[in-house]
Amino acid sequence: MTRKRIAIIGGGLSGVALAAQLARRQPRPRIVLIERSRRFGRGLAYGAADRAHLLNVRAANMSLFADAPDHFAAWAKARAGLDADGFAPRKLYGAYVEHVLRRSGGRFGEAIARVRGEAVACMGADGAWRIGLGDGRGIEADAVVLALGHPRAQRFGVFEDAGVRLLDPWDAKALRRSPRGDVLLLGAGLTMVDVALSLAARRDGVIYALSRRGLAPRAHHEPPPPRHTEPIDLPLPLSEAVRGFRAAADAAARGAPWQATFDRLRPQTTALWRRLPLEAQQRFLRHLRPWWDVHRHRMAPQVARQVDALKQAGRLRVLAGELASAAESARGVSVQYRLRGGRARHRVEAAAVVNCAGADMDITRSADPLLRQLLGDGLARPHPNGLGFDLDEHSRLVGAGGQAHETLYAIGPLTQGAFWESTAVPDIRVWAARIAERLG
Repeated sequence: MTRKRIAIIGGGLSGVALAAQLARRQPRPRIVLIERSRRFGRGLAYGAADRAHLLNVRAANMSLFADAPDHFAAWAKARAGLDADGFAPRKLYGAYVEHVLRRSGGRFGEAIARVRGEAVACMGADGAWRIGLGDGRGIEADAVVLALGHPRAQRFGVFEDAGVRLLDPWDAKALRRSPRGDVLLLGAGLTMVDVALSLAARRDGVIYALSRRGLAPRAHHEPPPPRHTEPIDLPLPLSEAVRGFRAAADAAARGAPWQATFDRLRPQTTALWRRLPLEAQQRFLRHLRPWWDVHRHRMAPQVARQVDALKQAGRLRVLAGELASAAESARGVSVQYRLRGGRARHRVEAAAVVNCAGADMDITRSADPLLRQLLGDGLARPHPNGLGFDLDEHSRLVGAGGQAHETLYAIGPLTQGAFWESTAVPDIRVWAARIAERLG
């Protein structure tokens, strides 16, 4: 019997998680993992991490296998003596993902074929798929899974109009070589935290972080809160769900930290998201998302202490406001912003500006040739809420005509519009297992 051929486009964490699941299937399909960068497994989040950068999830919940929840914790304990309740360095986790890929590939790597190259097209061909690479090669597959990772960073017209180059937060060499002096970080989330810690360890000056609301991530509770098995089932509409969640958090605060309430909501989040009408999803994204993000995506306690120390020393200042203008100046870049709710302009003089605002999830604005081809040929369409692909409940791409493709899937960040909770390891590993089961 001919073995099924499955191609995974993207060799970062999402791609490796799926390849590892497929490699466990019997009979095992022929797996091709396609990655455009030089390293498989690490991706953006783990490939460029500083030694000081820690995961924002405890080791006990970072296994790539949902049916072996202590897999990473045991590996990290043996490799680095890390406790299961600890927060591992990102570099260590990147080594773990590479370890999983090596082990899943078999002794000689025959279980998972690695192809280095950029996928620029994916087209139907005689009931199967043909993937075109940028160098002219072609790969035939019976099924394709897009594990593309995070898209490019958000763009800011005020800097493009002024000809000001923004630094990439994951380009460690560019950050080290940037001019000395104060630095402006665009965005105040976890990427900002990582960059601020790296910069503060190597240079003097003030680090400014500017976002519309000036909200920075909260910290995980220490010690870990007790685990509750009972989930929170919230009602609809959205306003009722918000009231119900606040009531649950207030009640929990009398006996447990608020972080435990968020953890109880995790198993229900995707189902609740998919029950929300489009208008409610868009309202959530406009008004509630910043608050959700800072409470849901938290800092390790030791990282939070470092951030607090930088703030108290005046070395890190988080600003709430909107960009008004930017121009090159004698000191580097002169940036004007308006405080939230005000009209007066304030100025920051920075030696460099780093774009920590996160990925642009609107695939209609992407310059990626593969995404442009998929959209142009009607094989994919954007989710109506503006985040990534439109998908069915099985994570299959929905084409322009409204029908889901039987053998074209997506996993990872670009599924956020459909499932909301789909970018963290605990979510990715579940989807990897589900997709592998359907394809196996």
